[in-house]
Amino acid sequence: MDVLKVVFHIDEMAKWQMVIGNVKNFIADVGMDRYDIKIVVNGDAVNLFNTADNSAVLHDMECLTHESVEVFVCRNALRGNEINESELPPYIFIASAGVTKLVKLQLAGYAYIKP
Repeated sequence: MDVLKVVFHIDEMAKWQMVIGNVKNFIADVGMDRYDIKIVVNGDAVNLFNTADNSAVLHDMECLTHESVEVFVCRNALRGNEINESELPPYIFIASAGVTKLVKLQLAGYAYIKP
């Protein structure tokens, strides 16, 4: 079977649990080594990295990166929310603009999922 390429987009703080759950469910359903998953974070959702009480979500996200999930955070949204890139976890990739990253991934054949 072909590798399933999907990008999960999150731009709302309130939807983090749903996105993490969707990614976990997707992986459980398709099995290891049959997917290529990216998470693109922009808008208000970048505030996950701005508060200390989100450690459970950050832990789940880190675990997903160990399963080859890549997380891209919008530099513009970080600046707009006054979050310093240097304070992000080491498993995070920076996208110069989240919307551009989404377009490039869709052009590369990634299915787009937004909760």
